[in-house]
Amino acid sequence: WSPPAFMKTNGNRKKGGRLKPEYRQMWAEYICRYIQEFRDRGYNVQRISLQNEPKAVQTWDSCLFSAEEEKVFLRDFMYPAMMTHGYEDIEIFIWDHNKERLYERVRDVVDDSTSHMVTGAAFHWYSGDHFEEMDLVRRHYPNVKMIMSESCLEYRLFDEKNIENITNKLCHEIIGDLNHGMCAFYDWNLLLDEKGGPNHVENYCYAPFLYNTKTGKLMPQKIQRQYYHFTHNITPGSVRIAVTKYTEQIDVVAYHTPENKIVVVLLNKKDNVLPVNFRIQGKAAEVILLGKELATCIIDLENNSQVKTNRY
Repeated sequence: WSPPAFMKTNGNRKKGGRLKPEYRQMWAEYICRYIQEFRDRGYNVQRISLQNEPKAVQTWDSCLFSAEEEKVFLRDFMYPAMMTHGYEDIEIFIWDHNKERLYERVRDVVDDSTSHMVTGAAFHWYSGDHFEEMDLVRRHYPNVKMIMSESCLEYRLFDEKNIENITNKLCHEIIGDLNHGMCAFYDWNLLLDEKGGPNHVENYCYAPFLYNTKTGKLMPQKIQRQYYHFTHNITPGSVRIAVTKYTEQIDVVAYHTPENKIVVVLLNKKDNVLPVNFRIQGKAAEVILLGKELATCIIDLENNSQVKTNRY
């Protein structure tokens, strides 16, 4: 999240600052060493981003990068260093910040000199839907992958007693991102303690699993059961297919899986019960969505289009 303090203009790992130009080569080598240390311990580093939240001045570790600075660092220092160390297999993602500036950063960094270096653009979810930004990237840069690299449910941003609504908002985000070209999703924390930590700046968060350090009890949370709909039903190799819906009260995304099944994930964003009628290949079936319910319907094309519904 930050170069060492001596490499930065503010002499501090926190509160923004920028990477001094004279340390760009050293910082690139530093990151390569970081990758190697992971691999030496048996962790397969598959992809990296160049800087977390490059437009944020934070009370924790942070560093500012303009689009031009990120481009120069990538093109002239980071990518050559990775090639020298034999890291051709590692994907490089740019931006790694809120989605409303996703297209701008891709436009300003990706050109003829860098397109072969950039695998994709990473984004965070904190500033709203902005699905149109993803559409712009897909339209103008179809080879650029898009991943959501952070979706932290911070207690300081919502009422922790109202988990129902905030987790459904994240499900709305995931469905929308899948419909607009997202190819991977990373949660911020999978396991935290009963307070939502530890956290050195007391920025406590919700997580799929909480752990009671006093009783030794693992506590699965609602969002873990909701994630299951996406992670266990949309199997590797699945292809998103087109779908239409009759109301904005429902979010929906559909995939055709390698097992020849149609997986449809639905979210009822309202309190009232809503009917959903599936129509595919001349057949129809009805499913009733309860208020605020996330459900997955699996249509087995190998078994007379049998419909199975999993709910949460």
